[in-house]
Amino acid sequence: MHIYIIHGYSASVESHWFSWLKEKLEEENEVTIIDLPTPQNPNPKEWNDALKEQIKFIDKNSFFIAHSLGCISLLKFLSESKIEEKIAGYMLVSGFNESLPSLKQLDHFLEKRLDYKKLEKITDNKIVIGSNDDYIVPVVLTQRLAFLLSANFICLEKGGHFLDRDGYTNFPLLLSEFKKIKFNE
Repeated sequence: MHIYIIHGYSASVESHWFSWLKEKLEEENEVTIIDLPTPQNPNPKEWNDALKEQIKFIDKNSFFIAHSLGCISLLKFLSESKIEEKIAGYMLVSGFNESLPSLKQLDHFLEKRLDYKKLEKITDNKIVIGSNDDYIVPVVLTQRLAFLLSANFICLEKGGHFLDRDGYTNFPLLLSEFKKIKFNE
């Protein structure tokens, strides 16, 4: 399986739990952490172009894990991609598809409407993780996104925004949830 990890706003491939997760998953999979340009001042077209460039093909062996702004970027990319068969799945951490009160500068990522029916049907394995004490993405936004995708929603009491400063240099729960998935062979 090829797993793609997509970081968010102000992050990089080395941030938070991404490298830890890559190392854990590489034991049995090919793993790529997508390097998105100008994360301090992100541009939706540039991020979409980077996804197109670094994700060569999408098939039944493609699995995606995205964080925060990376979630809406991934969903837009998948929504616009020509996908011939169901993909292995996706996991979204602190995802959102509505304006964030504290980060209005990211609203331009929300201008294009997503094809939720397609995003729901392209896989049976959809997990969304949020936290009641997320101080960047209100958990209700993450929960609404999970609902629109008909995804399994996991809500932690404490986790903040799942950043390294919140104690997330590793993410055992995410790894555990990934390992529970029964993939079709």
